Amino acid sequence: MDLTDFVPDEQDPLSVDARKEIGTSKQASFLPGRDEIEEDIQWGDTGAIDHILQGRTIDGASTTAIRELTEQSRAANALKLPVVAGTRVSFQHNLGSVLAYAELPEDEGTVVTVRSAAGDVTVHDGMVMVAWDDGNFLPVSPEHLRLAPDNLQRAGNVRLSFIEFGGVSNLFDQVRIGSTDLVHKATKDLWSMSEGEDGFVIERLFSEDGNPLKV
Repeated sequence: MDLTDFVPDEQDPLSVDARKEIGTSKQASFLPGRDEIEEDIQWGDTGAIDHILQGRTIDGASTTAIRELTEQSRAANALKLPVVAGTRVSFQHNLGSVLAYAELPEDEGTVVTVRSAAGDVTVHDGMVMVAWDDGNFLPVSPEHLRLAPDNLQRAGNVRLSFIEFGGVSNLFDQVRIGSTDLVHKATKDLWSMSEGEDGFVIERLFSEDGNPLKV
């Protein structure tokens, strides 16, 4: 289906202004002509195309405006939340993402756990916490992230899994009895432990500026 399928014939004797005037009348309604659509495109307006889209279904969804189409697309393609630490992600280089950040990150990075006032999180204020492969830390909107091709393997430097607690105690010490905070015996980095159905998950903790927490 082409947008021009809904546009009157080129031989329509009415001018663009006349069609606009009639289109606002209560007695009649006309779809915008090619000239009107071209004018809107030239001036960065989407009104004429939005008029064509009203009440129509595209890909099974009711659509009323160009802006709605773009917002739906961004939401559909965004990184799905919640996201666990150790997930490998890639940065999407497009006009919107390039203009959104003062410095652009490396192409790929790893989601990390940040200790904030709200607790240990991988997403803070709507931004995903990412340690990029170039060594920099930059929170990024989910709309500008995708799962990296190598995401099948979690990054072992920020997330570890153990079936038994004995494996945990070989590498970590508890900060205090009963605490879920652990200290890596070699690096003195602070990690957090949680227990699930498949054993124990240990996640490295970072500050809100992206630096690994230490004791």
